[in-house]
Amino acid sequence: MRILFALLLSAAFALPGFGQTVHDYASVEFSPGIRKLGVFGTGLPAKVVDLKAVNMAKRDQDILVFFQEVQELERQGWLLTGQDVVALDKGLHLYVWTLRRAKAKVD
Repeated sequence: MRILFALLLSAAFALPGFGQTVHDYASVEFSPGIRKLGVFGTGLPAKVVDLKAVNMAKRDQDILVFFQEVQELERQGWLLTGQDVVALDKGLHLYVWTLRRAKAKVD
């Protein structure tokens, strides 16, 4: 009986897609030098925010908008999977945080 159960279980895992979770991926990108924030990914609309218009001369508030965006995605079930700082041209840098969540099942 145990052998039959083991065979059925291994056959079930051999089926394509069985037990695999498919994910949506997103990135939140922020450049203090150009004062822009972008959100891109699958399963959500892309957006770019000009932080000069949002925070005016208060550059120190820009990073808070970045963190608020990440926190909002976490409230929606996204899980932070990576944090990178990328060097851009002319001494500028870009914070890139990546997130993922299980894709909603569509029957």
